Amino acid sequence: MMQIHISSQTHVRYKQLDSLRGLAALCVFFSHCFITYNLNGSWIKILMASPLGILINGRAAVMFFFVLSGFVLSLPYIYGERPLKLIEFYIKRVFRIYPAYLAIILIAVLLKTFIYDDNAMFPFSEWIKEFWHWEWNSSYFLETIKTFLLIGPNFNADLIDPVIWSLVVEMKMSIILPFFIIIVSRSNLTFNILFFILVLALIYNHQTGFLGVFYLGILSAKYKEQLSELVRSWSVPFVLFMLAVALFLYNVSYEFFKPYGDRAHPFAYFWRDYLNSIGGTIIIIIAIARKRITSFFDVPVFTFIGNISYSFYLFHVPLLITICSLISAKLGGSRFYIFGSTLLLSVSLSYMSYRYIELPFQNHAKSFIKKIPGISRLHI
Repeated sequence: MMQIHISSQTHVRYKQLDSLRGLAALCVFFSHCFITYNLNGSWIKILMASPLGILINGRAAVMFFFVLSGFVLSLPYIYGERPLKLIEFYIKRVFRIYPAYLAIILIAVLLKTFIYDDNAMFPFSEWIKEFWHWEWNSSYFLETIKTFLLIGPNFNADLIDPVIWSLVVEMKMSIILPFFIIIVSRSNLTFNILFFILVLALIYNHQTGFLGVFYLGILSAKYKEQLSELVRSWSVPFVLFMLAVALFLYNVSYEFFKPYGDRAHPFAYFWRDYLNSIGGTIIIIIAIARKRITSFFDVPVFTFIGNISYSFYLFHVPLLITICSLISAKLGGSRFYIFGSTLLLSVSLSYMSYRYIELPFQNHAKSFIKKIPGISRLHI
């Protein structure tokens, strides 16, 4: 049985993981720009199945976000040295997710109402033309309220900002994640693996089966010391080989499922998502274990992208839709101008959101918790 070695500094902030989150957000952006146009031809399939396919594999990037959330959120508590204060955990998650989200959704509604031109979207793909067709009435007003709250029966995640489906998953997982953190932290390796298999069996036939992806991140956090020691014992050629394996798994939806039929099995998405997640997990462990890789990602440009990644992820699709409608009318849908202006505007607005919304509200959460002592008493 694996023996758990507890470091004297169990809760460390890994800047390289912030950088990886930022790069994953960029890949989601690239994928959405890519599918905005009706691109076809044999070179497209070759590109998607090649290592460059990871740059436009948005689904795999979201699975990476989920693994990373499970990993990062569990780190402070996974060794049992710090009590998991339930209400405090929930408050921090709400203050982390909602403020920037509400501001960006409001901006998206304003863009849709006053700037977006539906008639100018004809040069683009059916994917992007599916959005923002609605007009203001009582029904869509109610749907908009649901969007702002991120809750509601028959919630339409595509109404304003299509990427928020993953935030719905994040919020749902945030409710139950503390209990899984405690289960993993208090159990041995055998039980944790068996419990992981049980989770996979229970969610297999459900399209919202992302719990196991988060659980994989929690497991990685629990055994990161042992896994890191293992990775550090590898030779450089073997590290490169394992990185290649990780990238293959990460991009398996393009390398295998796309060419041979993503819908060949009714739950093919399940295997696709979990193979993506295993690839992402290997990347995470290698990134924190190998100093050269750590130093590569721990540079200002990657750190900056990582810092703004949450707001960037939320901003880019509303801006892409708006800019497509504007540039289509004036410049014939120029790909270069659409890509460049969307990227520049997304980065600029995301930095402002990070600087003036995300950081202040994270500090407000800490102040709010300190003002109400009873919040810290409930822990598991």
